[in-house]
Amino acid sequence: MKPVLILGAGINGAAVARDLAINGIPVCIVDTGDIARGATSRSSRLIHGGLRYLEYRDTDLVRESLLERERLLQLAPQFVTPLRLTIPVTRYFGGLWAGFVRFSGLARTRFGRTLLKYGRGPRGLLAIRVGLLMYDRLAGPSVLPPHQVRATHDSRFDTSTSPDTSNTDTSNTDTSNTDTSNTDVDDASPRLSRQLFRWQCSYSDAQIAYPERFVLALLEDGRRAAEQTGTRFEVLPYHRVITAEHSSTFSIEPLQEGSLSRQHSTAATRSIQPSVVINATGAWGDRTLETLGLRERQLFAGTKGSHLFTTHQPLVDALNGSGIYAEAQDGRLVFILPCADGVLIGTTDDPYLDDPGDAISTQADVDYLLKMVANVFPDAGLTAEHVAMHHAGVRPLPKCDSRSASAIPRGHSIEETTLNGIPILTLVGGKLTTCRSLAEQVCSIVCRTIDRPRRQDTADRMLPGTLPSRPELPLETSHQQLASEYGLSMKQVDATWKLVGNRFDEIFSSRGNNSQPTEVNMDRPESIAGTFIPRAFVNWSIAREWCTKLEDLVERRLMLIFQPAIRRETLRQLALELVHAGQLAEAQVENEIDRASQRLITFYGKSTIPD
Repeated sequence: MKPVLILGAGINGAAVARDLAINGIPVCIVDTGDIARGATSRSSRLIHGGLRYLEYRDTDLVRESLLERERLLQLAPQFVTPLRLTIPVTRYFGGLWAGFVRFSGLARTRFGRTLLKYGRGPRGLLAIRVGLLMYDRLAGPSVLPPHQVRATHDSRFDTSTSPDTSNTDTSNTDTSNTDTSNTDVDDASPRLSRQLFRWQCSYSDAQIAYPERFVLALLEDGRRAAEQTGTRFEVLPYHRVITAEHSSTFSIEPLQEGSLSRQHSTAATRSIQPSVVINATGAWGDRTLETLGLRERQLFAGTKGSHLFTTHQPLVDALNGSGIYAEAQDGRLVFILPCADGVLIGTTDDPYLDDPGDAISTQADVDYLLKMVANVFPDAGLTAEHVAMHHAGVRPLPKCDSRSASAIPRGHSIEETTLNGIPILTLVGGKLTTCRSLAEQVCSIVCRTIDRPRRQDTADRMLPGTLPSRPELPLETSHQQLASEYGLSMKQVDATWKLVGNRFDEIFSSRGNNSQPTEVNMDRPESIAGTFIPRAFVNWSIAREWCTKLEDLVERRLMLIFQPAIRRETLRQLALELVHAGQLAEAQVENEIDRASQRLITFYGKSTIPD
């Protein structure tokens, strides 16, 4: 059987590859960069229905997203966890006129944009409550609690929908305007100022702290399915596809750029005759079609979204484990979210026409987000000095006539064409939340195209690492047993669990895999300098997770970009592990460290600590 050629190893490309492999269809997935290097790694890291999409009456997208949210909470709990979000509200009325214009569809017309000028102002409690009621209704039966509306001043306006609200003891509530403790709001709520906000509207969604690791789990599941059936499953980062005129054969060759791994510098160009080509390159989608000689019209009009990350403790404490969904002064809805022992703040939404790989957060982007935080948490004192990391990504949004970035549809679509008789499917749009359902749609199209029945779906298929390591024990006790069994500290167990869930037996017992054993001395399972990540895990990741460059480890395998600081010695030890695995020449170690350090400065605003 001819393989399906997938261009792009982001979350959608990986999800499609997995679905095809599960259905016994051979796959070759190619990316000019690393796995999950684009919008997947630069997102707000949410698994959500998209509350604000309701304003534009995108109810089908919201319903699909909420259904997928429920699935992912069950199928990938090592990656996807519940998150309570709070909307701070200052007024009762407000936003009704603008909400009507958006919901009617007029906001995507010139006339509607004119009407919106007369409806400016923050959204009020009434408009938000209507949206939350719709959101809960579309979610249907859920493992997550429904929304609540809590008054911070006058209990007569408390419209909480929580089942246990009637039992809440408010006898000691202090309604003084100078009290910011919010004692009349549940203990899990953010510490918002009563002087600024009259109500808190809280609702449920979910979070995926490391979508990069989620993508690797998708690919691993695809590889396992392919191994069971003896089907081809090939993942080729840092490669490009070249087409020949009037030919159905494609050439795949390694890219000769930057500091190459030894593997890639010696890899030969190969040929492939695919049954179908899937363009899953996201915001690069139009550029990819151009390289294939197929671009007839513009499909994408990406917007740049910037985020910043901080470990500033006053802000961490103010969030109190919950997230904030707030309205900036320009009307944009932005997030302040707990993430990786810190806080992730985003996002901007600006048109972007340049190469998505060059997108960076500007000082103006950072200032915008800092100002937004100051409006919500003025006492947190967050400044530019507290920003540990910032980055930007480009959303693969469809080209449309809307002049407002927020009005661009956020659903996905599949554009079909042919090249020399080969079907080409281009994936437009898409979200982290709906990657599985989009992959299912694409796989069904492929099955019809090659006249092959679809054998399995993924609606109930768990990802690797899902099950608890010791189901009969509490998680902390289970981790203590893992630490004892493998000679690890509790901090090492926790650090590893956050990256892969329950795959300890696979990592620390099998020594990689039979074809690529890693030489790990588990009598000395020391951590990489400056981290709690065992060296054994790094060995395993290089051997099993298509990792070839130092930046792959730092940015998308070990998630070190979320550390407050990265030491140069950390980079050196990781580079030497690549040397040990045969992925890097020893003479290139210092050059590789310099290159990775420069990437951290350019794309993350993050300097390394010198030796």
